[in-house]
Amino acid sequence: MEERLSKITVQNVEKSYGGETLFTGLSFEAMPGMRLAVAGPNGAGKSTLLRMLAGRVEPDAGSVVVSHGARVGYVAQELSPADLVEPLLGWVLSALPSWRDFWREWEEAVHAGDEQKLRRLSDRQARFEAQYGYSPEHQARAILSGLGFEEKDLPRQLEHLSGGWRERAKLARVLLQGADVLLLDEPTNHLDLEAVQWLEDYLLAFQGTLVFVAHDRVFLEHVGTHVLVLGGGKPVLRPGSFSEFLEWMAENAEQREREAAKLSARIDHEQEFIRRFRVKARKAAQAQSKLKKVEKLQGELSRLQGDPLAARSGRRLSFRLPEPPRGDKVAVNVVDLEFAYSGVPGPDGRGVGVHALWPRLNFQLFRGRKIALVAPNGAGKSTLLKVLIGQFAPTHGYAKIGPSTRLAYFSQHQTDILRPAGTVIGEMRRLCDPKCTDEQLMGVLGLFLLGEKYFERPVAALSGGEKSRLVLASLFLGRANLLILDEPTNHLDLETREGLVAALKDFEGTVFMVAHDRYLLSEVAEEIWTIGHEGLVPHHEGFEAFEAERRAALAEAKQGAKREAKKAAAPQNPERASAPEEEDAASRRLSKEEKRDLAERRNKLSRALKPLRDEYAKCEKDLERVLTEQGELEAKMNDPATYENGGDALSVNSQYREVSDWAEKLMERMAGLEAQIAKVQAELGVGIDG
Repeated sequence: MEERLSKITVQNVEKSYGGETLFTGLSFEAMPGMRLAVAGPNGAGKSTLLRMLAGRVEPDAGSVVVSHGARVGYVAQELSPADLVEPLLGWVLSALPSWRDFWREWEEAVHAGDEQKLRRLSDRQARFEAQYGYSPEHQARAILSGLGFEEKDLPRQLEHLSGGWRERAKLARVLLQGADVLLLDEPTNHLDLEAVQWLEDYLLAFQGTLVFVAHDRVFLEHVGTHVLVLGGGKPVLRPGSFSEFLEWMAENAEQREREAAKLSARIDHEQEFIRRFRVKARKAAQAQSKLKKVEKLQGELSRLQGDPLAARSGRRLSFRLPEPPRGDKVAVNVVDLEFAYSGVPGPDGRGVGVHALWPRLNFQLFRGRKIALVAPNGAGKSTLLKVLIGQFAPTHGYAKIGPSTRLAYFSQHQTDILRPAGTVIGEMRRLCDPKCTDEQLMGVLGLFLLGEKYFERPVAALSGGEKSRLVLASLFLGRANLLILDEPTNHLDLETREGLVAALKDFEGTVFMVAHDRYLLSEVAEEIWTIGHEGLVPHHEGFEAFEAERRAALAEAKQGAKREAKKAAAPQNPERASAPEEEDAASRRLSKEEKRDLAERRNKLSRALKPLRDEYAKCEKDLERVLTEQGELEAKMNDPATYENGGDALSVNSQYREVSDWAEKLMERMAGLEAQIAKVQAELGVGIDG
């Protein structure tokens, strides 16, 4: 790829909306191989910058120049009515030049004997094949598969896809075009973990110029080679990963604090001199000179404290969810739960007729646990949450919320509960506890970066991220002890995401969430549960271990597919197979294969043993805590003062029964785990002896 085809030059660009400056003096060059991550708070102009680079928006001042002839890939087009009736694969392929027209021109040139035109067409063919490969349809299928589409989806019309799947289709179309300059705005928003990993690998191999906006911290870290941060004044561009940028910011903040402390000390020293000698005639002139010096120093201090970096690094969302009331030991009890769509399309528009999303489920959510539900899109994760909260009725079984459990639910579509005509502060009054004071409401809005300038703003004027923050702010004052969250970080900027992660880590209640934000999953989730055709499977080691195991399984599956393909392609020679010396070699190879199979079996059994031991250790720890609580309750039951109040006595006895039941169940589970561990150990022993 030639450098001239994928260079972006931005010089002294300024842009304002509604009298508010988004950025000024923005200048940078993006070269081939550069993957520029654009970060910053919502409203800082990130999407506007991408639209300017794509030529959809003009800057107020300055210039944006993309190399002449560069193919720019930008996911922004709205789907027309004609697009919606197109089949998925055909619509994606329609982005490519027509090979049919090319071959028609080729045949005409051959019949006319036009050697000059044939040479031009040969050059065009070479370019086509370099850009799109020998089989564009094969590439289109590979991209669609990587983004999560299945073979059965390819003939389906776009109108039958949900909004999220349409966004994936638009991304696939742009990737197939083979852009020199690729502009992506929040490309991970509608992707599950497998698709995010595929997109990361694709972009790491991309040789052109990439400029992307993302709030997914892990994606930013993996993909970006440079970071451009908008908001808070003059934009800041730095080479390196996002974590390196944050380290640089922290170092700058410390340096500014030290410089500010020195300036403050000098100002205090000079002002002390002025106070002492200003009224004395002999020192008055010197004091006046000192006064001018102080004014200059104060100006330096103001400039230092008003530096965009200082403003940006000081802007933090830090809050703690209120301590919830004590809930039930079992927050949610699920028995033989089944949900099936009947006579209507399934989730994301998939399937028609009776469609059971998963086998009948049985599980319990225990008080204080933080569980993340992870599965590919279409597996029914969001549907399960809606069944738990009572929005959907199960077709079999039940999901029971504990009587002392106070539920709060949030989804990426929950902003529908907001009234567009209402003001921000008015909606907070409507959604929160009537006992909340205006001071409390305003304080929480400020914590969610919806400060005073937002209070009287109508909801209709808010961005998607601001609406999500408003709904989260209302949950903040709900004092729920069970949070059920569906993609809570979608449409949130980095600051809000990190603040929410910190709050959820400190939250003392129960959390059950669906998420694909890997930073949220790694920081908050104590366990990962997967759901699919095999039912619900818990992974007790946390997200990092789960992700490592998932990636290893994917890599092994790819290697297995390659081995099978090689085996199928290998020529068969009956004569070689019948030769005696080859028979001996074959028997030796068989022996090696047996050894490898035995080793794989041992590894499989070892992997089976680890989660059992981990769960046993967790049960042991829980049992120790429960027995301590049981002992404290027994002491209260033996204290005559407890029975002076009938209500206290009933409460203590009720808690004691609950704790005793919990202890029994833990001991039963531990006994079952011991039996499973012994069985696996026996199998391991057989494998080793063999």
